[in-house]
Amino acid sequence: MLNVERALIICAHPDDEVLGLGGTIKKMTNAGVEVTVLMFANGNEGYTSMEEIATIVETRRIEREVVQKMLNIHHYEAHSYEDYAIPANEITYKICIEAIRKYKPNIVFTHYWQEYNTHKAVASIATDAFWQAGWSCSLDLGEPWKPDALYYFEVIELLNHVSHMVDITDTFEAKMESMRAYASQCTVVSGALQQIEGKALMRGSQAGLKYGEAFLKSINRPEIIC
Repeated sequence: MLNVERALIICAHPDDEVLGLGGTIKKMTNAGVEVTVLMFANGNEGYTSMEEIATIVETRRIEREVVQKMLNIHHYEAHSYEDYAIPANEITYKICIEAIRKYKPNIVFTHYWQEYNTHKAVASIATDAFWQAGWSCSLDLGEPWKPDALYYFEVIELLNHVSHMVDITDTFEAKMESMRAYASQCTVVSGALQQIEGKALMRGSQAGLKYGEAFLKSINRPEIIC
């Protein structure tokens, strides 16, 4: 899975990229993979006191930029949808298609369906855009591009089935440090760091590793085998 030149991560909120695959991102960028993150929400609901309401979006933007440097992410395409208001509609669908055609990823990562509402919306549009980006249609969004594979990652709910496991033993601390950089969210998500370590240990143990990140490869588009 890591033998690629470019990867695109399509996610909902600032910190989803770290929670879901922070170790894999660092592993890819260490190997010279150009990683782009397409993020829909601005983080406006991630406050823990009323005094933060006016500043939380800017706080999370600053945190995101710190994480970008820590994980060596090539580019963030950050949109300004509110946290609870990411729709699965024509506009967001076209944003995904255009991003795939613009950044020309070999592989795409996104949320899985079993997550909560806005994660489900992103999973839906990203999955459909993954194959439609390769069609000869909507050419105003760029020349068609067909990525090789789409992988779902887990944030809140565990994947029911796992097709691929990435050994993040050597990048686990980078994942933890990146989540600490999202300091405003470490109190919003109770026990966030403990959850990250527990999940990484559990997934790693399933594959004989110390720390792992789990993925499910989409079979939405059939592969040609001969």
